[in-house]
Amino acid sequence: MLAAQLRNAELQAYIHRLMDEGRLPVILPEKIAAGYGSGSNCRGCDQPVTPTQIEYDIEDHSNGSVRLTLHRGCYVLWQIECVRRIHKRDQGSLPIDAIPHAW
Repeated sequence: MLAAQLRNAELQAYIHRLMDEGRLPVILPEKIAAGYGSGSNCRGCDQPVTPTQIEYDIEDHSNGSVRLTLHRGCYVLWQIECVRRIHKRDQGSLPIDAIPHAW
């Protein structure tokens, strides 16, 4: 499932749109909790994260400590786009490999 999510152009575009609209923040989280799905809806695709799937939970402190729940693949796509946007925002002041990775 992870590989399929990472190659899904529609999912990538949807995550980009969520970020453009401010519904997903542009952050590199300091802490990530992972475990089996709780049935909560993923903030990246609006589908439930089932108990047979890996769920990532992130606290978004930039938005009043909102909890973000994501599938593993949605999390990876979101973080790749976060790194791109942060790098672009900083106008390349840091080499891309110097930006801390959350995964």
